[in-house]
Amino acid sequence: MSIRTLCAGLAAAALSFAYATTAIAQDAVVDAVRVNETGHKAQAPEIAVGPDGSVHLVWIDENTAPQEHAEHGHSHMAATNLFYARSNDGGRNFGTPLRLNAKDGDVWGFSVSKPRVVVGQNGTVHVFYPGNDVNPTNGKPEAVALYTRSTDGGKTFAAPQRLNAMATTDASDFVHGGLTHAHVFGTLAVDGKGAVYALWIDTRDMAKASDSGKVFMAVSRDDGKSFEKDREILPADVCPCCQLTAFVDATGKLYVGSRQVDQKYRDSTVTVSSDGGRTFAARRRVVGTRWEIEGCPLKPTSIVASGKRVVAAYYTGAENPGGAYIVHSNDGGASWSKPMLAHPGAVTSDAPTLAIAGDTLHVFWHAKNSDGVRRVFTRVSKDFGATFGAVRELPAPAGATQLPAIAGRADGSVQVAWQQGTEVRAMRWVAAN
Repeated sequence: MSIRTLCAGLAAAALSFAYATTAIAQDAVVDAVRVNETGHKAQAPEIAVGPDGSVHLVWIDENTAPQEHAEHGHSHMAATNLFYARSNDGGRNFGTPLRLNAKDGDVWGFSVSKPRVVVGQNGTVHVFYPGNDVNPTNGKPEAVALYTRSTDGGKTFAAPQRLNAMATTDASDFVHGGLTHAHVFGTLAVDGKGAVYALWIDTRDMAKASDSGKVFMAVSRDDGKSFEKDREILPADVCPCCQLTAFVDATGKLYVGSRQVDQKYRDSTVTVSSDGGRTFAARRRVVGTRWEIEGCPLKPTSIVASGKRVVAAYYTGAENPGGAYIVHSNDGGASWSKPMLAHPGAVTSDAPTLAIAGDTLHVFWHAKNSDGVRRVFTRVSKDFGATFGAVRELPAPAGATQLPAIAGRADGSVQVAWQQGTEVRAMRWVAAN
């Protein structure tokens, strides 16, 4: 079955989430603020906290004129913009949003292939996002992997640079929607030595290898000034529409979360590099019951780690009930605990994401009450994933909330952003004891 059948058939259901009920917690430090400008349709926020406590947000903005070959929504074509905003007061106020792409509509962005932002220890702001381009070999549209950075705290950003080599083949029969190739569904991480790791799912060998994706990576050893030539790190058995995640621990180990296609299964996996991305260990499945699904579920696998302890959060339809699950490992990922349902009693739950904040591990997700309203929920662990506290609802404004993104602070609190209707909202959150 081709990418066209797998992804296109499920794209309309990508944001059909289910949710659950619990009381609202009253322990937020900062009330929710809207970050995007009034009148703009925003989605897919990502958030980072700098070493000086500054808060950095990026998101996709749909307010743009359609480009040639492009259409809105989650087809395999899109014409959107990428915006950035910074807060210097703990998320109480954000500066005027700055558009990072020079040409209107040249961002290939969705909630399932969202931009990434991280801040290095020296304050450099790194942004990685999918863009629209044209393949020079065949003249067809190609979705590409783009990177930009700011060395002045987000006031200005460098001209974006493309990190992927352009394919010389044409995989439009597999990729669907008019794209000849795609280098998207990516992720970004930095370590304490100035290395920047950009990874994405790549189709350049799809027509000859399989209709699954490969994972390619480009690495900078000089804080994003320049990048090594991109190279393959995972073969053509990666779920082609399940966005990658990456995490670097305090020792510099790079963890990558992905889904592997194995016959009829699409299981969440983790692989780790201990040498700056030069080599990677064999992938390990983190799941309990294997998920048999004939299509792309469009679901990422969130990973955090500290020493030998690793925690993963993911969506699966294989467990009973289907929903967001959490597992932990005490041996570096060699073995995993029994999956724990993030939100017992929920109709269903989805989009789990993890962050370490001091000695506290946070997990956020969205779920739906019986009234059908999407809301964001959270719980915390003080023993790095062995046990979790009660489910609490984020005290967001009334209405549907979804797609949380979080970044931890050393004091145990997190900055959280989410999509609220067509707005991006954000707040600082302190978990109750």
